[in-house]
Order: sequence, then C-alpha cells, then structure tokens
Amino acid sequence: MGYSETLEVLARLHVDARFREAWLRDANAALAPYALTPREREGLAATDAIVVERAGRMLDGHRLSRVHEHLPWADPAVRPGLLPVLRGFLQDALPELLNREEAIAFCRYLEAAPRGTLPAYMADLARCERLRIALAWGLHPMSGPSHFEDFQYPVTELLAALAQPGWPEVPVRPTRVEFLKVPGLPAVLVRA
Repeated sequence: MGYSETLEVLARLHVDARFREAWLRDANAALAPYALTPREREGLAATDAIVVERAGRMLDGHRLSRVHEHLPWADPAVRPGLLPVLRGFLQDALPELLNREEAIAFCRYLEAAPRGTLPAYMADLARCERLRIALAWGLHPMSGPSHFEDFQYPVTELLAALAQPGWPEVPVRPTRVEFLKVPGLPAVLVRA
C-alpha cells in the first residue's frame, strides 16, 4: 500500500533538508501526510537519526562541491557570511541533476533577494556567473558569437578580485560586459 510513499520518504530524507529537519524534530509528524502502513510508519520513524543526519551532511557537502566547481569564489572558508547563505540555499532549493544546473540554481538564489550581510554587488555577480555558465553550455540563446549585458557593478573586476579571500570593496560603476562564445567548447570569454 505505501511502498511508493516509503520510497518518497527515503528520497526526501536524503535530498530535502527541510523535510530532514522536520523528521529529526518529530518523525511521526513529518510522516503524517504519507499513506503508510503502520509497520512502514514505525520503521521509518525508528530510522537511526545519526544515519539520517550523516547522509544529509554528505549530500549537502556534495551539492556545495558541485556549486564550487563552477563558482570557485563560493567558498565559505574564505568568504565571510557565505555559509548561512549556502545553508539557506540547501534548504530552499532541491538538488539539480547536473553540476552546472546546481551552480545556476545557486546564482538564481543569490539574484532573487538580498542574502544576509553579503555585498550589494552579489546579485550582479550571480547574474554574470549564471549567464557565463548558461551561455557556455548553450542554455541561454545567443544571436551571434557574442552576448552583451549591462551591470551596475564592474563584475569582471570583481571576478578577478575574488581570487583573494574576503569580499572586495567595489563602488557602483555601470559596466557593459561581453560574453564571447568559444567555438566547439562549453566556454565563454567574459570581458568588459
């Protein structure tokens, strides 16, 4: 009767941070919406919390490494205030199938609203990075070999400055950026 629901619960415990937290607080309440048999409900509620937490941390770590693969500056060890934002992303967004899609989803998350104490230029930086990845992989339409975007901040200078730890101080300076597609490769050159 509840086999598919059991599989859904197990999957959600692994990939859905909010559901996992709700289950850890009160497993029976988290399982209430599911049409489970009493035995299935008891078995799922009795699952070892340490195992569930460990599996969740492993998935979260894997997701963060997937984001970091495409956005090397997204390292909470060298970027003050980024860890709570990354945790919020892990809770608010379900995992994506591909690494590039995970990075694009994180960029969209940063673009959507101000996040904690991150710099004001974060939305521009995230939009630039999202476009870079999407254009490189053909996920955003281009009418020719180049795509142009306007930004409030000098995002190319920001990207260069992010090779160092911390958040660089950058004033507002409208900048037009060219994304030049590299033929035959999933890459674009980004230049102001």
